Amino acid sequence: MLFLFLNYVIFFVNLLPIPSASQPQPAIHLLRFRDSLAETSRNLLRWNQTTSFSAHCHWPGISCYSTKDFRVTSLNLTSFGLDGVLENSISNLCPLPDLISLDLSGNNFTGTIPALLGNCSQLKTIFLNDNALFGKIPPKLFRSRKLQQLDLGYNLLSGIIPPEVGQCNSLEYLGLYNNHLSGEIPTELFSLHNLNFLYLSSNNLTGTLPELPPLCSLSDLRIHENSFHGSLPLSLSNCHNLTILYASYNNLGGILPQNIFQGLWQLEILYLAKNNFEGEIPKSMLGLRNLKELVLTENRFNGSIPEDIRQCNQLNYLDLSGNSLTGQIPASVFNLRNLEYLFLYNNMFSGFIPSETGNCSSLVEIRLEHNQITGILPPEICDLRNLKVLHLFNNQIEGPIPFCIEKLTSLEELTLYNNRLTGKIPSGISNLTNLTFLSLAHNNLTGEIPSDLGKNNIPGLVKLDLTGNYLTGEIPISMVILRNNLLHGSIPHDMWTKSSISYFDLRRNLFDGKIPTVFGFWRNLSMIDLSENKFSGSIPREFGMLQNLEVLRISSNRLTGEIPHQLSRCPRITELDLSKNELSGNVPSEIISSLTLKIIRLQDNKLTGLIANSFTSSQNLHELQLGNNLLEGQIPCSLSKVHHFSTLLNLSMNRLSGEIPRCIGNLDKLEILDISSNNLSGEIPSETNNMVSLSFVNISFNHLSGQISAGWAKILDLNPESTLGNPRLCSITSNCGHHQKLHTRGVIFLAGAITISLLSITCLLALVYTFIIRIWNPYPSSPHQLLLYHRSRSEDLPEDLNFEDILRATEGWSDKYVIGRGKHGTVYRTESSKSRKKLGS
Repeated sequence: MLFLFLNYVIFFVNLLPIPSASQPQPAIHLLRFRDSLAETSRNLLRWNQTTSFSAHCHWPGISCYSTKDFRVTSLNLTSFGLDGVLENSISNLCPLPDLISLDLSGNNFTGTIPALLGNCSQLKTIFLNDNALFGKIPPKLFRSRKLQQLDLGYNLLSGIIPPEVGQCNSLEYLGLYNNHLSGEIPTELFSLHNLNFLYLSSNNLTGTLPELPPLCSLSDLRIHENSFHGSLPLSLSNCHNLTILYASYNNLGGILPQNIFQGLWQLEILYLAKNNFEGEIPKSMLGLRNLKELVLTENRFNGSIPEDIRQCNQLNYLDLSGNSLTGQIPASVFNLRNLEYLFLYNNMFSGFIPSETGNCSSLVEIRLEHNQITGILPPEICDLRNLKVLHLFNNQIEGPIPFCIEKLTSLEELTLYNNRLTGKIPSGISNLTNLTFLSLAHNNLTGEIPSDLGKNNIPGLVKLDLTGNYLTGEIPISMVILRNNLLHGSIPHDMWTKSSISYFDLRRNLFDGKIPTVFGFWRNLSMIDLSENKFSGSIPREFGMLQNLEVLRISSNRLTGEIPHQLSRCPRITELDLSKNELSGNVPSEIISSLTLKIIRLQDNKLTGLIANSFTSSQNLHELQLGNNLLEGQIPCSLSKVHHFSTLLNLSMNRLSGEIPRCIGNLDKLEILDISSNNLSGEIPSETNNMVSLSFVNISFNHLSGQISAGWAKILDLNPESTLGNPRLCSITSNCGHHQKLHTRGVIFLAGAITISLLSITCLLALVYTFIIRIWNPYPSSPHQLLLYHRSRSEDLPEDLNFEDILRATEGWSDKYVIGRGKHGTVYRTESSKSRKKLGS
């Protein structure tokens, strides 16, 4: 018997593949990892089966110890475009006994973070950033005593930072930025003595900042864009190696102690913008000799700028705007020989501009607007040969514009409006050929306007404002503003002589005909607004040649044809509004993926096809409106990669299908979402709870089911009509099963009752002329009597609904309440005081 059993075992073993006999073990584990991925991802990893002991060391993304030692030490698959559930794949990598570095960043992995990574091989580095991972951070991840670098940034992670992070004593780098983490920073985190880099920015973290240990090793701390409150801990001065501190966009506040920055000798970058700090600027801050960037904008600092600022002789970027600072701007500011950017606007500075301004020859941009500065423009300012931007408007500066202004040959923007300037405009200002924005409005300037002003400028004098002076002569034509008139006719196609125009606004007139292609050759154009006219034909593709175009608005016309993809070639375009026309075809993917567009409005057209899944994290898109078109397919998941998406996403009234993607929860800055009147189905994903900035949501008239997520429920409760037309959807407080059963029973009964009523009416009409029926069984002849006749049959209606409500709400079965007709009857929409229901008749 034993012999027979052994024969069976040998037989079955011979039937099994024995890759270990033909392939090295590292190759086997790597191939298993590849095979566990989605099919599209498997094709991206060109790893072939091999019998060579070293071949796997030459596979893309694989590193081994040496040319003679074939143990795998590193797996770097960053930005390979891989996708799949990470939990299903990671177990195939942990058997690699010598793996010390795992980089899967920049892919599309989903699912939760595998807790197995806390005890996986010899890992010292784990990079999972820039994926679509969700859920909580597993505490077991921090059990590793060897882990030195962990990056989980740019995912959809939620929950708290586990206090178990304090067990990871070797941790040097921790990146949890751009997620949806909440709660307070655990004190255990700041107690890690080897931690050098800590990135917690762009989350929903709250509470006060923990005290830092006496032996703080942090060199880079980024906690901006959270909701921390309280002040900076005084123990911050323990971080002697700190070089970078970003703490902007929080609710931090209070008076900063004068010595709080003592000991931070290595600090180079300090950002505390948009908080609630008050009091004077601490003197210890101005003793930071290595400081290169200081940003305190939009706080409540008061007092003056101390002369001690001269000690910050490495300062390159100084932004103290949006505070309540007073006094004169100290001359020592302009002795900072490395200073390039000086922003002191929106304060209460007084006095004159120091003559030492000319000493700071490195200055590129000066913004002193919205203060109370007096005196004259010092001629020394003409020594700033690198200066590109000079904003001094809304002050009390007087005297002439220095004639030496022509020396500022790099100048691109000069705004001196709302001051008390006198004298002539220097003729040499025409030599500033890089000037694109010049505003001298509302002063007391006299004399003639220089005749060559703006004629030789490259790319062109885009904005020119000389209003409110006493000037004479001809104004160089750079702006045409004819909006809100009754002008009609077509625009002449022969307009070459007007190519110097930079601003062309014909909005809200009666112009018709085609849009001239000659606009594409007006090289100075930065803004075109032809909205609310009667233009027809196609959009000229020549618009794509406009290198300075920033805004293109042609909404509310009669334009047809496709959207030219050439529009994406305008390198400066930020706003595109083609809404309310009759445009057709696909939405060009080049438009969707534009890196410069902030506003795209294409709603109310006849656009078809899919929404291209080509959004990227590099885009600056704030608003996207594609509503009321004929678009199909699913909501593209790549939308979630647009980190600046903050204003409006409108995909309503299309033919979109599928489920609401989980990744939409990554749009945590989005304020308005409208996906109503589509064919979306399935449940609302829990990840939508991460959309903490939403103020309005509309999901009505889809096929959604299940429970509304808690985050959306609060918003939808304020606008109940935003959930209509989803009969299988229930609120967070209701019983889904009972709700659906009650709804089905009510609809079936109403359809049956009304159908029976119609059949009864038909029969009665056939017998109405018989004498017996007329006497013994009279049928009601008025709507009110009809209502009374059916009251006895409404016992099974929901308790908050009766036929009287139905008749009143539909105004006697008026056609304007019809939402569908079929062979069994007509479907009406109405509502009672307590519920909204669809009724069939």
